This record gives sequence, structure tokens and C-alpha cells, in this order.
Amino acid sequence: MTAGAIVGGRSRAYAEGPLRMAFSIDSLAGVNVNDARAAYKVWESEVIEKFGLKNMEFYSDIFYPSAQILQMIRSRQIECFTLTTLEYASILNFANPEEMVLVSEVANGVDYLLLVHQDSRFHTIEDLKSAKLLMHHHRDTTLLKTWLNVKLAEMGQRGIDQFFASAEMRDKLNEVILPVFFRNADAGAISRRVFDIAVELNPQLGRQLRIVATSPKVIPVGIWFLKDCDPETMREVMNVVTKFGSIPAGRQILALYQSSGLVQCPCSVMSDSLKLVRQSERLHQA
Repeated sequence: MTAGAIVGGRSRAYAEGPLRMAFSIDSLAGVNVNDARAAYKVWESEVIEKFGLKNMEFYSDIFYPSAQILQMIRSRQIECFTLTTLEYASILNFANPEEMVLVSEVANGVDYLLLVHQDSRFHTIEDLKSAKLLMHHHRDTTLLKTWLNVKLAEMGQRGIDQFFASAEMRDKLNEVILPVFFRNADAGAISRRVFDIAVELNPQLGRQLRIVATSPKVIPVGIWFLKDCDPETMREVMNVVTKFGSIPAGRQILALYQSSGLVQCPCSVMSDSLKLVRQSERLHQA
């Protein structure tokens, strides 16, 4: 393993060495993983120098495919991990049940919007049967398909692929909302957070696009710790990452997630998001 220390503090109880951290590639949705790896390695030295860090390290390649990072957690190869909520739900019994870290902008939840053109014939989600849907592929929208499938099931429909004529993911926001704006697509699904930003930049979008459905608030991505992680070390890690905004390298890391900071939260904030995931799982089992 080649890794660099990023977070320090007092000596840990782990005989095998520093607390190890890795990220799910899925938590980067919309960001190039090679660019992210390179950026983290560049910022590493500044973070180390500023905080005098010793007892935490990035695990080898830093970012890993979903199946691999979940296996790493189950086999206790890492003690701190960034995951999507869908991934977190599958390793819930391995994670510390008390505390976690979230991007501040999603700490109170993110809601999803189903948008159509103001002048279209679509007024409810039911009207969109056999319509063309575009969805934003983004860190905030990792539960978007989950919500839509649950919503459609509540309507007695089978799911996204059966309900819509087509349903495509697009990395760039403009590739979702502009086709709806110009009436080249019937509907777009994005987070309210990015829609509000888009409307602030271009108020005409707010006048010409209409919301036909809104999701409950969910938390799409978070940072968790292994259940048996040393409590003192975990608190030290939280104290450091929540101060990332105080140095340029930390602000660059936060910029990857379009965030102003990270905040410590109780894991109980995940209850509604986990409930949605479990509803979706039951649909697949039916």
C-alpha cells in the first residue's frame, strides 16, 4: 500500500498503523476519478503541513469501485469511508451508528424536482407516461432513481424503464434542463439545490420550467467510520475535516463537492433516506 498521512492526533489503539480512509467512486458522480485522485495527491502535503497530521492515511488508490470498497469495509481494511447512501445501506451493520460527517449543503437533506416546460401538456407525474426523461448524474442525485421508482410504485406503475419511453442520465446540468427548456425532451429530474443555482444565473429557466413532482428530503452521500473505530481518533478526524475550509488545499477539496464545508452529524439524520432505500429494496424483491 502506498499512502500519505492526512489526519493526525493522538496514538490509536490499532496495532496495524494509521486509520485508513477511502472513497467510493460512486460518491464522485459527475467528476472524473483520475482528476480527483491527482488533486488529492497534490493537496496532501499542504494539509499535512497545516495540521501536523500523522495518524490517518488515504488507502492506496484513494477511490474505489462500489463492490470493492464495500468488501474493504466488511474485511476491515479501512476505518473511514465516503459512500453513497445506497452503499451505506448495504454495510450498515459495519458502520459506527452514532456519528458521521456530511457536506454542509446536504446536511438538512436534498429534494429532487421533476421539471417540464411551462407550456407542455404535462401537469402531473402520471401525465409523463411514455415521455422522454433526462436525469442529472451528480453526487446530489444518487437517490434520484430510487425515489422515482418508489414514487411510480405508489402509483401502481412498474418503474422508470417501463414507465418512460426513455430515461437517460446526463453529467452536465445544461444537458438536462436546456433540452426541456427548448422542448427537445419532455421532462428533467435534478436536485432543487442545483436548480436554484441555475435559476439564479438565468431567471428565465424559473419562468419557463414547471415542477410537477418533488421528492422528500434525502441525504445522498456521507462520510462514515467503522463500528469499532477508536472513539478518540474518530473525534480527532472529525475535528480536522470540519476545519478543511480554513486552508487553500482544504477549500480545493471541498470544491470537488461544491461545498463550503463539512459538518459532524448524528447518524439518525439518515433515517428517512434509509427508509426510502428499504422501500426500493422491497420493490425489487416483490
